[in-house]
Amino acid sequence: MTRCLNPVQYRPHHTWWRATGLRFGLVGAMGLALLGLLGSRAGAAADNAIATPFQSVAPGPAEALLSASRLVQARARRLVVPADPVAVDLYTLDNRCEYYQPEPVLVPRPQSMETTVAWIMAEQTIPELALAGYRTHFDPSTKTVTIDLRVARNSRRVLNSLSICEQKALLGSLRETLLNQPDWQLESVTFTNRGNPLVL
Repeated sequence: MTRCLNPVQYRPHHTWWRATGLRFGLVGAMGLALLGLLGSRAGAAADNAIATPFQSVAPGPAEALLSASRLVQARARRLVVPADPVAVDLYTLDNRCEYYQPEPVLVPRPQSMETTVAWIMAEQTIPELALAGYRTHFDPSTKTVTIDLRVARNSRRVLNSLSICEQKALLGSLRETLLNQPDWQLESVTFTNRGNPLVL
């Protein structure tokens, strides 16, 4: 048996080094891919702030990066298949503020309506509008869903300041998604602002 004595090629723990290098290489590649996604989403968010009527004020780099990060995290949830799945269509507004595009997703059957509303709310990023939360109430007698929006105290904007496209992106997406699910048999969707009727 020949033993290699070349100090450059000989490593007593070469298997460990290769495995560790592969592991760190995969983690590094995943990290770079995520940064690339965040960077592209942040750039797209900044471009849309100027090019589309969704946004009246261009967000700063930090705000754009935070919004892109939240959007990536929200959309990553769609890749997780729930234990008892049911298919629903999410309706989101296109970049030209003209049409709603359906996208089939899987949500847990017991909380299908609540999960669907939560996904749409998580993916809406309106500059300088910060929501403290929302509540969803379903009235089976009238087949109506009421979504009560709660704007944060420190938000720079209020719901009455939403442009037409912003209203369609946030409220319209919720309405279209909820009304177009045949299993839920809803007849109307209403919105309130901290319990008061939302008038836009």
